[in-house]
Amino acid sequence: MTRRHILLALPLVLLAACGPAKKDEAAEAPKPAAKGPVAVAVAPYAGGPLTISKDGVGPISGSTAFDLPTLKALFPKAKVEQAFLHFGEGPAQPIITIEQDNTPLLEIGKTDEGAIAYVAASGGDIRSPKGEQLLAKWADLGFTTDQCRAGQGREINQVICVRPEAATVSYVFGVPGWTEGGVPPEAVLKAKGQLNALVWRPAEGAAVGAA
Repeated sequence: MTRRHILLALPLVLLAACGPAKKDEAAEAPKPAAKGPVAVAVAPYAGGPLTISKDGVGPISGSTAFDLPTLKALFPKAKVEQAFLHFGEGPAQPIITIEQDNTPLLEIGKTDEGAIAYVAASGGDIRSPKGEQLLAKWADLGFTTDQCRAGQGREINQVICVRPEAATVSYVFGVPGWTEGGVPPEAVLKAKGQLNALVWRPAEGAAVGAA
């Protein structure tokens, strides 16, 4: 083979040596892993004190769906049922009730858009954001009358009080014997006011201060 033939053949040899190697490297390069949906775990309620905070009620938050499967998963030991609330002249409103250990625990209302409208707690070991319990006296909870308003509808003749730092949580006080409407005088609240229920509403549905 002449010198000219050798020089012509050399680039072909080099290309043949380099080509497959690059192909193999590309084939062996790891592909980026596909990103799946991120799941956020919420601990279900098993029992014991159930705390209402400005962000929700136990495992229920503003992102919780209003449906039986979701709430049954969050309260696995409870009886979770669909029901209808009849009040006044309007149509019956769908609600979900939660009962545990033979004690009514929560009533959950629904908005027109299908989300949770409110969660009312009037039984069981319920705790307020400050750890207060049902049946506590109005005089012991540190409210002033300007933080309270008169109840309406189902809460007629009761008093609804809200703390500014937890405006999504309403304290529903019963005042035995009070039927005059409006907020009773402070002396009457101190003597008779008793915490009957705590109600949480998502922030957009909360009512702050006196009405």
